[in-house]
Amino acid sequence: MEQTAGRLVLAFLLVAMVSGATIQSITWCAISEIEEQKCLDLAGNIALRNIRGKLQCVRGHSATDCMQRIKNGTADAASMFPDEIYTAGICYGLDVAVGESHNGIDGINYYVVALARRSSGDLSLLEMHERSSCHPGIRTTVGWTVPIGFLVNTSQISVDEQCNFPHAVGDFFGYSCVPGAKDPEHDPKGNNPRNLCEACIGDENDRHICANNPRERHYGEAGALRCVAENLGDVAFVKHTTVFDNLNGKNQESWALDIEMEDLKLLCPDGGEAPPSEHRAMPPGRGARQRRGGAPGG
Repeated sequence: MEQTAGRLVLAFLLVAMVSGATIQSITWCAISEIEEQKCLDLAGNIALRNIRGKLQCVRGHSATDCMQRIKNGTADAASMFPDEIYTAGICYGLDVAVGESHNGIDGINYYVVALARRSSGDLSLLEMHERSSCHPGIRTTVGWTVPIGFLVNTSQISVDEQCNFPHAVGDFFGYSCVPGAKDPEHDPKGNNPRNLCEACIGDENDRHICANNPRERHYGEAGALRCVAENLGDVAFVKHTTVFDNLNGKNQESWALDIEMEDLKLLCPDGGEAPPSEHRAMPPGRGARQRRGGAPGG
């Protein structure tokens, strides 16, 4: 996905130069060695073919470093994953310049839905404070970026100046299962809230609790659904296909056989509810970020 996205975004910038855009120079912030080399190769081709405009490449230490470089004007654009894109917009005031389409039409591969037990009559997507939540994993589009973005956009949670989303989520929900929330990769200082893992169950021997892999039985979309099915969470953020992939005999594990499709409902963005078949669209993707106010370098 990363390599394809890199080719796509750089191709769009090349088209912009060829088509007579007024941009004289674009500085691309590359996050990986592979991406930097692709940028340098493209910059060389632009120079060899006497294409108007110049592409420069700088190496960022991380996605956050590239965000800061774009914000302070030492870079113009970078390619980022969905959770990074959201952080770039909320915390650094950046805009999407180019998005990736997966199907050549509208870029929608799946719908992100909030699933709950039908018996949860007092549960609403607009009133989730102190409830329990089940997520496929930390920093995933389905389990993190989309639902947390919704909560921010509906003013249910807010982030501090450090853009500490895990702390904001931990303060909002009573307890959750967010596999990977306490992994060193995502919690280098070891201060992510413990309640982000309190709905996790680990493996059959009570080990690997909150692990960001299948050893945690509430990991992934099926695991998040299981979390709700076992009444350890009020809501699961999953793909719309998750119920169809696991219920009605598709999944032979006991938890999946003990729950029926009619036992579940979708929580809708307007505060209402609907059957699982009536999913709503929230497309995933990968895109380029630029400074607000126009084209990169403008």
